[in-house]
Amino acid sequence: MWNYGYEEEGVMNLRDSVKGIVRGQISSGLLIDLKIEEEDFEDSRITVPAFGYWAGWVPVGTEVICSIRKWAKDCKRMEVRVDSVAYESDTAVAA
Repeated sequence: MWNYGYEEEGVMNLRDSVKGIVRGQISSGLLIDLKIEEEDFEDSRITVPAFGYWAGWVPVGTEVICSIRKWAKDCKRMEVRVDSVAYESDTAVAA
């Protein structure tokens, strides 16, 4: 179990896959909002900003499945590995 850097009581397994939504793209990768569910509370989700390297173009609002590579430090986002991209969800509108 590891602390992902934003909530002291929030802990998750390093091998867990986390769903996220693409919020933007830069030349080296994707800016992602991870949706982490709290086990202790029903219907409780935390949104954690993350970055994942990705060479191809992905529309904003697309759902991705990620694995954590590095935890957030100071002013840097959490680094994730993008395991899967759900291109059929690219019609989702970014909030």
